[in-house]
Amino acid sequence: MSDAVMVYLIDQITPKPGLAQAFVQAWRERYVPEAQARGMRLEHLWVTPPLWLEDQSNTLIIIWSVRGAEGFWSMSYQGRQDPSLQDWWWNEAAPMIESRRRHVASDIGDLANLAAV
Repeated sequence: MSDAVMVYLIDQITPKPGLAQAFVQAWRERYVPEAQARGMRLEHLWVTPPLWLEDQSNTLIIIWSVRGAEGFWSMSYQGRQDPSLQDWWWNEAAPMIESRRRHVASDIGDLANLAAV
C-alpha cells in the first residue's frame, strides 16, 4: 500500500458556552501529545463561528490523519489499551463538553487500497 493513502479522523466537539478557549488549552496540553504518540497527525483545528463566544457554544472541528488502515488500527488499539485516555482525559474534560462526535473518512479513490490489509 502506498504511504500516500491516508485515513482522516474528523472530531466535532462543542464545548459548553464560554468554555471553548479553556477546552482548547487543556486539549492541546493533555490530549494532543498522547494522540501524536499514537501516530495521529493534527491537520486542522477550526472553530465555528470564527470568534470566541461567551454566552453561546463554539464548535471545534479537528482534523487528524493517520497513514492507511494499519495506522488507523494501530492508533485505535493503542487508545483502547490506555485506560488513562478515558479516565484521565475524557472523564476530566466531560464537564466542559456539550457534545462530541468522531467521523472516520478517506479519499474515495483510496478505498481499494485501504481494504487490502
